[in-house]
Amino acid sequence: MKSRSIYIFLFCLIPLLAYCRSRGPMVKQPRPGTAATEFHHEPAKVIPWFYANKSSRGLDRQSDASFFNQVGGGAGILINSKLDEQWIGHKFFYYYMDFDISPQYNPGKVYPGDKQWIFSSYPGILFRTYTPLYFKMHFGFGVNLRYNQQYYDRWGVYGSIGAELWGITSTVVFIGHPGQLNWETEYRAGYMWAPVEWK
Repeated sequence: MKSRSIYIFLFCLIPLLAYCRSRGPMVKQPRPGTAATEFHHEPAKVIPWFYANKSSRGLDRQSDASFFNQVGGGAGILINSKLDEQWIGHKFFYYYMDFDISPQYNPGKVYPGDKQWIFSSYPGILFRTYTPLYFKMHFGFGVNLRYNQQYYDRWGVYGSIGAELWGITSTVVFIGHPGQLNWETEYRAGYMWAPVEWK
């Protein structure tokens, strides 16, 4: 039953990925002497994003994160929303939603305590833009929601910033929770199924 569900999911995902990869027609000419970027073309309406993450949730000291198994993963989706014409050629705006699973250490008699798997999502908004190099940049903010029972707060706010190169992404997410002094830091590496610049 489990393998059948995976095949159904992949079958439904293939047409979506094929559509997202195609680059739209050019909607704005670049400045003379410069090459057209993804942002001069009609944007992909939907962009899937797959990632692995590393965090220090539930640890008193972030420096301890390297001593404990803290690797998780997830998948997200970016839905394009139109910006004013003045931004064409510069950046795209998206509504963002993801779902991930990652470990967290709950307090116990022996530090750092028992490990628990936390199911989370990060609804918010996100911008993507180009840089003078091959890299593209993305940044955004929103709400962090955690769905299963845990010792720490089940919601918070976050800000994120990162870079992408040929679809490969690297992102840092800063998460704060009302009533707690500590901020969590999450590092993500993944793949964004967006048009790629090869020039």
